[in-house]
Amino acid sequence: MAPVLTVRSAAALTGRSAQAVNEAVHRLVDADVLRQVTVGRRNRAFEAPEAIDAFTYLERRLASPHGDTLLSPPRRRTPRGP
Repeated sequence: MAPVLTVRSAAALTGRSAQAVNEAVHRLVDADVLRQVTVGRRNRAFEAPEAIDAFTYLERRLASPHGDTLLSPPRRRTPRGP
């Protein structure tokens, strides 16, 4: 899983052509699955906000002895919640 990607990195991960990945990325942006986080036509990067939120939630749960940072403070530094 790659919550942040470029067309080039997604093509390398999937073994698909850059053109096929570019078309898929456009469909995923239109469906609000991906969001473009850079401006311009070159070197565009995209993120999957829901995947990032899920990773953040998991990391915060794993950091707390009770599995919930609202019930017990984290034992280590954690990312800020969404």
